[in-house]
Amino acid sequence: MSNLWNLIVESNTFNFAILLLIFAVLAEKIHLSDKLEKIKLDIINAIENARLERENANSELISTRKSVEHLEDEIKSRLNEASKKADGVSEKIFEEMQKQINSIEKNMHKAIESEEKTLSAKAAKTTLQNSVELAAKHIKTVLKNNPDLHNKFIEESIGVL
Repeated sequence: MSNLWNLIVESNTFNFAILLLIFAVLAEKIHLSDKLEKIKLDIINAIENARLERENANSELISTRKSVEHLEDEIKSRLNEASKKADGVSEKIFEEMQKQINSIEKNMHKAIESEEKTLSAKAAKTTLQNSVELAAKHIKTVLKNNPDLHNKFIEESIGVL
């Protein structure tokens, strides 16, 4: 019997059967099938999450493409609006500048006219003074040259009074 036992123990089949029995006991003890099922469910969930993330990324990509699709037209539109506003502001600035120029010219003409009147009045006053002085000199010269005329003027002035 000891020969039979040695033969059984030394046989590979027997050793393999014992190894399978140990694995079966260990698998039952550590709930290997539950753990494998959990790993399988985790992998399925990870695949499903990856699929959902991919779908979300695709929908976000489509949304982004749609929003960017009209971006060039929107940029052109805003540039046109900005250009129109700039033209309007430029025109207003030009109009205000033209008003200021007109006002300055008007004030300049008034100042020139005023200065001309002042100079004309000064010139007239100077001319009048010079004329009076010249007339006085002329009268004195005429009276000096003709003393009888002097006496005649005196007599006429007395007679007129």
